[in-house]
Amino acid sequence: MIRKIILTSLLTASATFAFSQADKEDESKMLREVITVQVDKAKFAAPATPAPPPTETTGKGKKKTVEAPPAEAAPDTTSPLIPAPASELVKRAQIWSNDNKSTKYTKSNCSGGSSTVCQVSFPYKIKELNPTDKVEGEITMTVTIDAKEGKYRYTVNNIKHKATVSETSGGDVYLAVPECGSMKLTDLSWKHIKSAALTDAKMVADDLKAKMAIPSGDAPKKDDW
Repeated sequence: MIRKIILTSLLTASATFAFSQADKEDESKMLREVITVQVDKAKFAAPATPAPPPTETTGKGKKKTVEAPPAEAAPDTTSPLIPAPASELVKRAQIWSNDNKSTKYTKSNCSGGSSTVCQVSFPYKIKELNPTDKVEGEITMTVTIDAKEGKYRYTVNNIKHKATVSETSGGDVYLAVPECGSMKLTDLSWKHIKSAALTDAKMVADDLKAKMAIPSGDAPKKDDW
């Protein structure tokens, strides 16, 4: 009976470990960065709650407010900056996701909340005059922005090549051999695709960081031109 219990516990532990390992993200296959953000305390700090006025009890047991001279505010010697509220960073992320002015890439299927997620796609065109592989199509990726007080984390992952001719799609650009096989996609073509895809991912990350540095109240309105 004891052996059976021990065996069951070991099997459960092994299954749990395997599940956690499968769920763990491979950070070598993504662009990810945590960025701290501070904001102007005068604009974002909650106003201090004033102390209640002093009272005194009269002879009949009633309380009377005592008129006290206004106290001089102590000079604020702390830093003029405070960690950005999570709500402010969420607003900035939403502004980035709603901005479709880029002529280099398009966003789709964006969702908001504490995590902002968008699908991003770049057109992929061959620069060669007489290409040997039919690899024109698009580079796609998932962009996620997670916000917490004082910081946000962006992740660019699921970076893939999708050819117009599906049988020559390379798939995950972190693969050593493309999904369609090296017979349909030469090593040189795959190398060019991977280089272009990672350059595209960095462009998205740079655009995102530039937007996240702008306070939500300073962002251009939709009718600005």
